Amino acid sequence: MLVSFAESIVDSALTYWIQSTYWLWPILEITHFIGLTLLLGGLIVIDLRMAGFFRAIDPVTTHKILPAVILGFVLNLITGILFFYGDPMRYSINIGFQIKMLLVLIAGVNAAVYHLKVDPILQNMDRSLASPVIAKLVAYTSLGAWTGVLLLGRLIPYLGTG
Repeated sequence: MLVSFAESIVDSALTYWIQSTYWLWPILEITHFIGLTLLLGGLIVIDLRMAGFFRAIDPVTTHKILPAVILGFVLNLITGILFFYGDPMRYSINIGFQIKMLLVLIAGVNAAVYHLKVDPILQNMDRSLASPVIAKLVAYTSLGAWTGVLLLGRLIPYLGTG
């Protein structure tokens, strides 16, 4: 499925523009890194608090970081799509990229569980109490998935294809 999509866009105007604009790829890399910093930097604080660390911080207060996390995700989504368009055949068959996308999907499902199940619990939670098991599970799943995304993204050039 991913390969057939890559084949359908390999000759697109967007792919050609990305490949032929020499300054674009470095700008995308820098923007992707900034997005990653916002995304992971914020999630580390949110997830560690949710896991039970930093009890002096009210769990609801960590919500103030969410706009930066969302901005980071949006930057990475846009630049990631442009990376894929820039070299669709390489990315579509790269095992590191495929696993990275699976982890992004897992992180997305985990975020939905957070918003539907955990956030309502944390809204009324006394910060001196231990975090509920579901909050810890969601926090550690988030930290693990996003750490995997970071590592696999960095390893894509080295993992090869297939």
